[in-house]
Amino acid sequence: MSTLIIALILALATAAFALQNTEAVTVRLLLLEYQTSLVLVILGSAGAGMVLIFLASLGGRLRRSRTIRSLESTAEAQKERIRELEEQLRLSSEKTPPPASG
Repeated sequence: MSTLIIALILALATAAFALQNTEAVTVRLLLLEYQTSLVLVILGSAGAGMVLIFLASLGGRLRRSRTIRSLESTAEAQKERIRELEEQLRLSSEKTPPPASG
């Protein structure tokens, strides 16, 4: 929840900064050159940064998801093994006669 609040605050700060810088600028990229508003450059750069961060974190998220699935499967197998052992213990205690008092 705190991450969402921080992201919202940063988004609002970026929007406020962009809206205060409305003058036209010339953007040059390799052989391209065009005039646009500084607001679009700021918001476009922030958006591109968000996309890049998402793509960079995707590998870790997928790996973590795979690990979680594997651990859940292992935990379920262990629960089943415990049930089997408890059943064996119950059956063996039923077969064993009580000690003779003598």
